[in-house]
Amino acid sequence: MVPNPPISKTKRPFGVTLLIFLVSGYSALGWLGFLEVLRHWDFLQGLPLNVPVLYLALRGLFWGLTGLSLIWGLWVGRRWAWVAVQFAAVFYAIHYWMERLFLADVSAIASRWPFAVSLTALSLAYTFVVLQLRMSRSFFEVTYVFTKKTRLVFQ
Repeated sequence: MVPNPPISKTKRPFGVTLLIFLVSGYSALGWLGFLEVLRHWDFLQGLPLNVPVLYLALRGLFWGLTGLSLIWGLWVGRRWAWVAVQFAAVFYAIHYWMERLFLADVSAIASRWPFAVSLTALSLAYTFVVLQLRMSRSFFEVTYVFTKKTRLVFQ
């Protein structure tokens, strides 16, 4: 049996390591939300919520599982993770603000929205800036090629 040849990967950039911690935080929030919904299911059923309790549980489970897969992909430098974390960051931000604007009580978010906007903007900016750095693209083995029709193609 022939042993697998070693993978010649570049060292994980420090910015990607910090991004893993950022994704871990959002993933942990999803898991905590999921567990708290399960823990207080009966109590939440009795509240006049705008959404079903099942939605709250599935939302936490979704972000928890998504975070785990992204953390693993970022850690080992999978090319799909480079793309997926960018999509997930945008989707998370849109999902978060849709919930805040359409489901949350207006009086509850009235004084907290500047902090939430700042945190959203910083998280998105950090994610995109770190992943566009040459060292990060090299770690994930991502190269750009522009075709004559100005389409972006990944190799």
